[in-house]
Amino acid sequence: MGKMELEKRKIYMDRMKYRAGTQIALEDDRNLQDNKPDIARILGQKGYIRLEELKPAADHVTMRGKLFYKVLYQSDEGQKICSVEGSIPFEEQVHMDGIGTEELVQARWELDDMTIGMINSRKLSIQAVACFELFVEELYEEQVPVELAEVPSDTGIECRKKMLEMAGISVLKKDIFRIREEMELPQSCPNIGNLTWEDIELSALEFKAVEEKIFVKGEAKAFFLYVPQGEEGNVQVFSTSIPISGSVDCQGCMEDLITDIRYQISQQDIEIQEDFDGERRVISLEMVLDLYIKLYKEEKAEILSDCYGLQKEVKLERQETEYRTKMLRCSGKYRLAEEVPVEGVPGSVKLLHYQASVQKEGQTQTEEGIEILGAVEADFLLQDEGDKKFYRLHAGIPFKYLLETSGGMADFGNLKICLENLTVAAAGDVWEVKGILSFEVAVFQREKEEMIREVELCEPDAEKYRRTPGMVGYVVKSGDSLWDIGKRYMVSLDSLKEMNHLAKDEVHAGEKILIIR
Repeated sequence: MGKMELEKRKIYMDRMKYRAGTQIALEDDRNLQDNKPDIARILGQKGYIRLEELKPAADHVTMRGKLFYKVLYQSDEGQKICSVEGSIPFEEQVHMDGIGTEELVQARWELDDMTIGMINSRKLSIQAVACFELFVEELYEEQVPVELAEVPSDTGIECRKKMLEMAGISVLKKDIFRIREEMELPQSCPNIGNLTWEDIELSALEFKAVEEKIFVKGEAKAFFLYVPQGEEGNVQVFSTSIPISGSVDCQGCMEDLITDIRYQISQQDIEIQEDFDGERRVISLEMVLDLYIKLYKEEKAEILSDCYGLQKEVKLERQETEYRTKMLRCSGKYRLAEEVPVEGVPGSVKLLHYQASVQKEGQTQTEEGIEILGAVEADFLLQDEGDKKFYRLHAGIPFKYLLETSGGMADFGNLKICLENLTVAAAGDVWEVKGILSFEVAVFQREKEEMIREVELCEPDAEKYRRTPGMVGYVVKSGDSLWDIGKRYMVSLDSLKEMNHLAKDEVHAGEKILIIR
């Protein structure tokens, strides 16, 4: 008598080991360089965070990086369109209880509330709040019992199996994807003298798992303002779309895996190059995306769910185990509409370009799904078709949306929010801004199971065994199963079915069955 060995199957899961968040206020006043003309009015602004170091130590992480900003403005000197750029360094220690020096720390960040304003015609005020989430994820094994190992034939143990659908993780890693593209000006555009403004937007980026690789496909929308070669004051507009495609090597990747991949732009460089004729007509783009890769595999695991002895008593030690199952992709759309009052913008302007960002301000899990709060911050660059003067229109559009999921206990993957079909049009003394927000998230249902951890074979309780009759006429009660009856009277299922001429392991309330032990 004693403990019996269990055969177990390994299922790999992922979990958050450490997590911490922080906000950093970044602000500075900057003078224009001497060679820049005075600022009459600001036409556009943009900024991004570049993390340069994440260094873990005992109970904290040191974070170093820079806020890069760029401002598009118009001067009073011949209505010139100019730009100015710079960076603000930062360093922050973030408390993360329990972390050590060997952990791989990852980060997510968003730039909130960046405001760049004029102090005077030669000085700018830059203010921004950067929100960071630092985290460490880990893989762990969940061992599920599948069989009793080496059971002697005379032991007399009945075993019951149960099929579980589980979503285990196959790949958890960080990688990079490089985009290298060249854009050549059409013949109708003059050569490039100086590049004044650029905006690169990635859209419809998709990831597909194949054998040992992840395919990446999407589109980059590019917009440029530049001063033609040999000219001053005149600004040329060039916009184009570039298809993006490529792959990332990924050991262990297979076609049937479910992708949950988040990306963040960590580097972007733009250069003006000469074409084959030696003319400055080519714009080269190099962009680096940090990929946070999770690949899941949905699989069925037949586990040992219960057992009992026919001659001996079987004691089971169980432990409640949570696992993921039923991966669903939940999506939804939300229509944006806002009227923006404007002053001093003529009705003859046309839209040249817009840049917009979605700022998520809160995310709450409810019984119905995920409630998302946020705002769309959009800048529209307009130009009068008559005097070619530029104008800026800014719109801040708040939103609140409930992304419905299947309810119950759930784990959510990366929430993707995309802005589609943003438009702006004059309507009397206001401008109407419209667009569509699309939401998508991978949802894993969480289930609980009392898993068998140990099985011990013991001598039966003599008094209990003596009181149990050798033959019983039993009337099936509501909620009874053939397994429950066999376990109660220490009789095998095969014997019960044979004695009672049952073809299946099913009984119904009110049926009479014979039990002979």
